[in-house]
Amino acid sequence: MPKAETAQSAAARPRRLWPRGLNGKLVIGSAVLLLLIVVAVAAPWIVPYRFDEMSILNRLKPPSLRNWLGTDEFGRDVFSRTLIGARLSLLMGFAATAVSLAIGVPLGLWAGYRRGRVDEIVMRSTDVLLSFPPIMLGLLLLAVTPPSLWKMIVAVGIVYVPSTVRLTRSVTLDLAGEEFVQAARARGERTSYILHAEILPNAWPPIMVEASLRVTFAILLGAALSFIGLGAQPPSSDWGLMIAEARPLIDRAPWVAIAPGIAMGITVIAVNLLGDGLREALDPRMHRKGG
Repeated sequence: MPKAETAQSAAARPRRLWPRGLNGKLVIGSAVLLLLIVVAVAAPWIVPYRFDEMSILNRLKPPSLRNWLGTDEFGRDVFSRTLIGARLSLLMGFAATAVSLAIGVPLGLWAGYRRGRVDEIVMRSTDVLLSFPPIMLGLLLLAVTPPSLWKMIVAVGIVYVPSTVRLTRSVTLDLAGEEFVQAARARGERTSYILHAEILPNAWPPIMVEASLRVTFAILLGAALSFIGLGAQPPSSDWGLMIAEARPLIDRAPWVAIAPGIAMGITVIAVNLLGDGLREALDPRMHRKGG
């Protein structure tokens, strides 16, 4: 009988981890993001110049066959710096999102399933963090220590922990009343098993959608922190830092700021398309409307 009950609960369990179907947004967003990742990984081998190679004789040269996107105030090739900068920006987005998931998902699962005092403590703590604007919270976390890339990744990840906790808790509250969870409780399964084997696999779809959108927020927040000097430091080719360095030159050499700005825009649009595509593919209500 226990085996039969286990098989029955597994059969009744909703399996929504993978997309039900492809759509244009998902395909385009995935293709562009994959291309950006390939370019970021291969950048050191495909750039025509080193990102920190200076040439005083070639300062502020406009785009040409020699320098496709022109040069900056130190004669560095903007095209090479933009491609290398993709590595830092994508690393920021994905690593900071991973930090927020690693902290926020377990807390959200525990709060949503246990409820009571545990839920109250976790949610009030997240409310305190949510009371700060993201940029202000990032400043508070970074201002007390010397700036560095890994500190910025952790700080940006912590900024988005509260939203991850709230989403995971909400999904857990909905799933806790499902039959397959009640069957697991009736079998006497441990809480850890129910959370990780029963609830978490079915909570992943909305978490995946939220995480894909958080990547764009993390990239933009990381660029903003670099822009004000608390993120990547010179001579790094981080896109936010490149735009900050190009600010005094915007009237004389606009290409220095336009190149990283366009690259950042393409990345954000691609990740947003991926997130919207995932939401449409994973949400059964979308399929009912489409069918």
